[in-house]
Amino acid sequence: MAAQEATVPGKLGHRKHRAALKKEKRRRLRQEVARLRDSEAPQDNDAPTEEQFAERLREAERRKLHYEWLLREEKAQEEFRIQKKREEAARRQKEEQERQIKDEWEEQQRKEKEEEEQRLREKEDAVQKMLDQAGAWQNPEPPSDVGMEKHRAPCPFYSKTGACRFGHRCSRKHNFPTTSPTLLVKSMFTTFGMEQCRRDDYDSDASLEYTEEETYQQFLDFYHDVLPEFKNVGKVVQFKVSCNLELHLRGNVYVQYQSEEECQAALSLFNGRWYAGRQLQCEFCPVTQWKTAICGLFEMQQCPRGKHCNFLHVFRNPNNEFRDANRDIYLSPAGTGISFGNNSEKREKMGPHEAYYKSRRRRT
Repeated sequence: MAAQEATVPGKLGHRKHRAALKKEKRRRLRQEVARLRDSEAPQDNDAPTEEQFAERLREAERRKLHYEWLLREEKAQEEFRIQKKREEAARRQKEEQERQIKDEWEEQQRKEKEEEEQRLREKEDAVQKMLDQAGAWQNPEPPSDVGMEKHRAPCPFYSKTGACRFGHRCSRKHNFPTTSPTLLVKSMFTTFGMEQCRRDDYDSDASLEYTEEETYQQFLDFYHDVLPEFKNVGKVVQFKVSCNLELHLRGNVYVQYQSEEECQAALSLFNGRWYAGRQLQCEFCPVTQWKTAICGLFEMQQCPRGKHCNFLHVFRNPNNEFRDANRDIYLSPAGTGISFGNNSEKREKMGPHEAYYKSRRRRT
C-alpha cells in the first residue's frame, strides 16, 4: 500500500489547524498498520491466522492510544505554561501596584513633614520677631484680684486640730504655718485596735479581740519610748497622742515646744526618719490652744460620735505630765480662769481615761 502525502494549508484557524493535524496523524497510523501487516505477511502468500490478525490489531490499538496520550500530555503542558505566564504577569502587576502605592504614601509623608517643619520655623520666627520687637522681657505682675484663695473662709477643723478629713480637696482655706512651736507627726502611734477599726461596722466580734486597757498600756509603752527623743531637742511643754479612729486623726502625735526654733530643729531631725516600720511625716501645726482642739464632750464622756469625732480625743499622759499646759482646756469661755466646778479639778488630777476605767470597774 503506497504512502500518500497529505497537504495541510499554510494559513488556517487554530481549530482547523488542529483538526487537520489529527486527521494527518490518523492517516499515518493507518499507513503504519498496513505496512506492518504487509511486512509480516508470509512469502508463500499464505493468509494470516485469526489469532495473528487479532494480535496485530491490539498492537495497533496500543500504539494509537499511546500517541493520543502524548498529544494530551503536550496539550496539558502547553496549558500549564500559559497559566504560569498569566500568574507571573498578575504577580508583577500586583507588585507594581503596591510599589506605586508605597511611593505615593512616602511622598505624602514627606510633604506633610516638610509642611510641619515649615510651620514650626514660621512659628519660631514669629516668636523671635516678637521678642526682638518687645526688647527686654519680664514677667508681668498678676492682677490683684486673681484667684479666689484670699476670699475663701479658713477651715475651722484645720485651724483647731491641724488636720482636715478632706485634705487638699477641702473647699475651705488651709493656712499652713511656715513656723510654729507645735510639731505634728501624722499616724506615728498605731495599735491593733486602730488597724481593725474599719472592720468594726461589719464585724461585731472585732472589738472582742482588744480592750481599752490594752490600748492604753500600749500608749504608755509608746509614751516612754518616744518622749525622751523629743525632749533631747528642746523643752517640751505639751505632748498629746490622738486616739481617734478617723483616718486624718488616727495616731497623730502633737509635740509643743517652748520656742519655734526648737520645733524647727525637731522637724529637721525627725522628718523622714523611720519608727516601727513607718517613715515619719512631720509638719508644723497651727494648734497652740488645746481647749479648742480637744473635744469637750469627750472630757465628759458624752461625745455622740465616739472615736469617729473630728475633734481630738487624746490619751491621758501618765502622772498627769504637762498638767500646766492643760489648764487652758478647763477655763471658762470668757477666759476669766473660773473652772467649771470641783469636777474639773478632779478631772485635772485624775484624767479622763483613769476616771473612765474606774467608772467601768464600779459598774462591773
